[in-house]
Amino acid sequence: MKYIIDLLKGMVIGISNVIPGVSGGTMAVVMGIYDKIIYSVNNFFKDIKKNILFLGTLGIGAVAGILLFTNIIDFLLKNYNEQTNFFFIGLILGTAPLLYKKATQSKIKGGNLIGLVIGFIIVAGLGILEKVNPEAAFLSTIFKPNYLGFFVAGFIAAATMILPGISGSFVLLLIGLYEPIIEVVKNFDILNMAVIGVGVVGGFLLMTKLIEKIFNKYPQTAYCIIFGLVIGSIFVIFPGFTFGFMGIISILALILGYLIAYTIGKNEL
Repeated sequence: MKYIIDLLKGMVIGISNVIPGVSGGTMAVVMGIYDKIIYSVNNFFKDIKKNILFLGTLGIGAVAGILLFTNIIDFLLKNYNEQTNFFFIGLILGTAPLLYKKATQSKIKGGNLIGLVIGFIIVAGLGILEKVNPEAAFLSTIFKPNYLGFFVAGFIAAATMILPGISGSFVLLLIGLYEPIIEVVKNFDILNMAVIGVGVVGGFLLMTKLIEKIFNKYPQTAYCIIFGLVIGSIFVIFPGFTFGFMGIISILALILGYLIAYTIGKNEL
């Protein structure tokens, strides 16, 4: 049963990374496995069998989520954009109590509050950038849809997607490779998917190592920054609000997302 749950959590992380503005790292925090992922990657050889089962199950789930739900998510975002994003906002709000508790286990220092604010500003700033120019591809002249471009895209996307609040898919939009990668997945282009996968592994390993060092040396600072990143991500994915019946559905979707995340997170409180 445990492995089925981990598989489903991996699928959620995979699905979230398909959606520009939604962070796979945030969803890992929501589901209470963010710290465990960081620890398992960086202490892989301390318990190889356990870590292979955990990370492998998550990885299979993430790949399955991307392959199975890319078209579904694309449909939902095109036809029910507001309701879909309100559901994810609910998930984010539902994990806020857990993050607040971890950030305030000891008295918050002024410097850590600055970290919280900086984290919020970084993500909210990306949200404003996306709203101003949703088709932004500022670095598209540098990154091309070839083997090197796909490798670099996988590396950058993985390095950013492990950070809560930072959307790997939005970073891909900025470098002009979001659409090409979606086409690779839709067409099941195995060779290019493998190149992207190698880049993802490299970026993931580098960022998890850096994050663990920060957690070990400055745990409260890390949680304050993550709190700011996660809360700031609400502004990234907020789609506006439509009054009427569909607005009611949006509110219900938000409540559902909140209850799911809070139910999962309260076990950690």
